[in-house]
Amino acid sequence: MFELPSWSHWLAFGFSLMGVLTIFALSAISALHGDFQFFPPPSKQSWQHKAFLALFRLFLYPLIVLTILVFEPPIDTSIWWKYFIGGVLILIGFGMAFRITFQMGWRNAFGENRGLMTTGWFALSRNPIYVFTWLGLIGWALIASSYLVSFLLIIWVLLYVLAPIFEEPWLERQYGDVYLQYKQRVRRFI
Repeated sequence: MFELPSWSHWLAFGFSLMGVLTIFALSAISALHGDFQFFPPPSKQSWQHKAFLALFRLFLYPLIVLTILVFEPPIDTSIWWKYFIGGVLILIGFGMAFRITFQMGWRNAFGENRGLMTTGWFALSRNPIYVFTWLGLIGWALIASSYLVSFLLIIWVLLYVLAPIFEEPWLERQYGDVYLQYKQRVRRFI
């Protein structure tokens, strides 16, 4: 039987959606107006950096709460495979995304010029963190089994599909010909 989500589900969903839509709006304004840069932020001390982190947390934390609220342990043993595969994808996806981020350096990952990464996973993809995160998000959706959670996870995927569009001009300004040559050699995602 289909049951409508409770007010707490909608509240968590609403806060999460508000955070990510604000990121999209500010990024769109940034793309349309050359004199305004939101992502990547101009510096760690900028309001854009603080706003991005706050908005991403406003997106992520309620999403985690929503996932906990809607989670129902499986009663039917015939669907355990979904939880197993989901768990493996979460471990591999988010585990590798964190590992690559640590190797790259948190500060470099969040917009500081700490050197262009072109080796390791970055020799295979210009955005391996995004690619591995997508695997984790697929696993998350399998385990959550919620259309509200899945909707927000799809928006996260879209956020990571669009992020390079905003990052690449910044990378070209920071690293010039070195980045342009790297961009020609290595694909954006896979």
